[in-house]
Amino acid sequence: MPSDTPSPSEAAIVEALRGELAKSGPSRRRRLIEKFVLAALGSIPWVGGFLSAAASYKAEESSIRQDSLQTQWLEEHHDKLLKLKATLEEVQRRFDSLGESVEARIQSDEYLSLVRKAFRAWDETDTEEKRRYTANLIVNAAGTRVYSDDVVRLFLDWVELYHDSLRGNS
Repeated sequence: MPSDTPSPSEAAIVEALRGELAKSGPSRRRRLIEKFVLAALGSIPWVGGFLSAAASYKAEESSIRQDSLQTQWLEEHHDKLLKLKATLEEVQRRFDSLGESVEARIQSDEYLSLVRKAFRAWDETDTEEKRRYTANLIVNAAGTRVYSDDVVRLFLDWVELYHDSLRGNS
């Protein structure tokens, strides 16, 4: 019968995530950032699989060959996870610079829906430039209401369709 107690490696992963979230500041602010981060992570299907595979890989490390498919998959997704972490940290820094004016917006269901769409697009993009566009868009959508959420969704759709080769040689 499987135990409900997390393995030591799973516990370490959970503690690392808790530590990162604890750095976000006061408890109200932390809850707001947690909602944002959970919406972002929840929209990217491979994140949960990566954490699970990383935990099982540690447990079976001695029996897995260095050049196995699982190792390659973990390495590829580890790099993606590092990029995701850097993007989320940058978004949080920008939220901090916007101050308390974004708090109500960050916790609204409408905005969190945009966050999910944005991070699905972020995950599927093939360039760092498009990832920056997506992150900038989601931060700007929190900080200003110049455009409706429908216009933001249209722009997200455009970013997904846009390909760097279409802009020509600059």
